[in-house]
Amino acid sequence: MKKIDLVLLVSLFAVQAGVQADTKFQENPGIEVLEDGNVRDPAPSSQQIASLVAQTKKNLVKLPAGTFDMGDWGPEVNPQGLPFDGYPQSKPLHKVKLKSFSMSKYPVTYAEFDVFSAAHRLPRANQSRFSRKSRTGNHAALVSWQGAKEYCQWIGKQAGLAMDLPTEAQWEYAARSGGKRNLFPTDNGKEEKGRNFPSYDQNKEDGGRVRVGKFPPNPAGFHDFGVNGEWVNDWYAADYYANSPVDNPKGPVSGKERVVRGNLGQLVMNMERNGYEPVERTDTWTLFLDEPRGAEKEVPYTKFSGKEYIAFRCVVN
Repeated sequence: MKKIDLVLLVSLFAVQAGVQADTKFQENPGIEVLEDGNVRDPAPSSQQIASLVAQTKKNLVKLPAGTFDMGDWGPEVNPQGLPFDGYPQSKPLHKVKLKSFSMSKYPVTYAEFDVFSAAHRLPRANQSRFSRKSRTGNHAALVSWQGAKEYCQWIGKQAGLAMDLPTEAQWEYAARSGGKRNLFPTDNGKEEKGRNFPSYDQNKEDGGRVRVGKFPPNPAGFHDFGVNGEWVNDWYAADYYANSPVDNPKGPVSGKERVVRGNLGQLVMNMERNGYEPVERTDTWTLFLDEPRGAEKEVPYTKFSGKEYIAFRCVVN
């Protein structure tokens, strides 16, 4: 399992000494309960931010420049030219050439994202009772596209690095361990639930989603591709593969939705590419507060709270 430096654990949902903390809101003099019922962490110290920067740099995996065939290569290898998936947006197979880049070996966790929220004096993302079931320091932060984008740019600024969300091409290149023709982004290219991919029981035991780093990395050293959907930087267009440039494609120049990859059958070529609008939620959720704060209360969604099970990781270009 991925270890989080204790100095980073401004979140009440942190994992301490490898043991999951109580997911209830615990009394802490540094935690604010705002007038609307949401919870905000104290501003992180310079030492906490420096520790997060050091951890972020340590977790980067560098990939060499390379060329690969992006898209569904099923027709080239399957009987009767059948594709691996029925999604038109994964076609046609096309050549892509990428510069060298570095990417986070794990998705960004709540322990890390909560430092970012606290530094901007924002309440925690995803405070609903449902979200709290899988909201420990070692769970992937399932936030909006805008939250993912701003986190990567913010931590990059702290680190003095050009960090951002990966392009879709970078994401697939890393998931396929440098563009190899692996159907599953696991250690052996196969899905073996319980050993290299979460089983139903493992998800259930861990609050609905497993913590990051629970399973072996893929051959390139990356963990957890396909466990959740993941945001990438590209705008979405169903016909983009047919128009993609060869060199370092960055997606359409504009659009209404962003690309999500992963978490659909876990086939690298069957990764969901449906976009979601990068807007903030404006409705409310039910928050069950601990005594003496009260029982049930409708509170506004906090900024960057996620709509779906969509995680993210960052790249250095």
